[in-house]
Amino acid sequence: MTRTPIHDPYRAVIQRFNRRGVRYVVIGMSGINYYAKRPSETFATLDYDILLEPTLRNVRQAVQSLTDLGFTLGTASGRLEPEQLTQVVRDRRTLIVTTTEGTVIELMLEVSGFPFSELLRDAATFTVRGVPVKVGRLTKLLKSKQVADRPKDRQFLKRYQSLLEEA
Repeated sequence: MTRTPIHDPYRAVIQRFNRRGVRYVVIGMSGINYYAKRPSETFATLDYDILLEPTLRNVRQAVQSLTDLGFTLGTASGRLEPEQLTQVVRDRRTLIVTTTEGTVIELMLEVSGFPFSELLRDAATFTVRGVPVKVGRLTKLLKSKQVADRPKDRQFLKRYQSLLEEA
C-alpha cells in the first residue's frame, strides 16, 4: 500500500522561515508534541505556537514569508495592517496567522518564563521530512506552562505528569 503524503502547512512555514533566515523556536503544545515517543503521548492543540526573535527585521521576514504562502495575519484587535507592525513588535503582541482551510499559527514575541535568546540557545532540532525544526527544550516548555499558570496549563501539567507515571 502506498501512502499519500499529507500536506503539512506547518512544515511549509518552517521551511520558508529557514530559507529566509527567520529566527524562531516552536513552543507550547506544538513544541511539547515533538518530544512524544508514541502517538498516545501527543496532545491535541488548535494552533501551532512559534516564538519569534522580537526584532522588527525578524518579524517583518516572518510576516513576508507567511504572506507569500497565502496566510492572513492579524492581532487580537483585527487584521494586521503593514503600518501597525512596528507597534506590534514594540508591544510584543501576538500575531494570529490563518488560512481559509482553518490552519492557525500564533506568532509570539514573548513567552512566560524565558526570553527568546534563552529558548533558542539550547533548542532541539527535529527533522520533519527533510526540514529542520527548532523546538524549545522540553524542560523549558513545561516550565513556561508552569509559570503561565493558566487553568488550561495546570490541567495539562496534571495530565502530562500522569502520563509520565504510566510510562
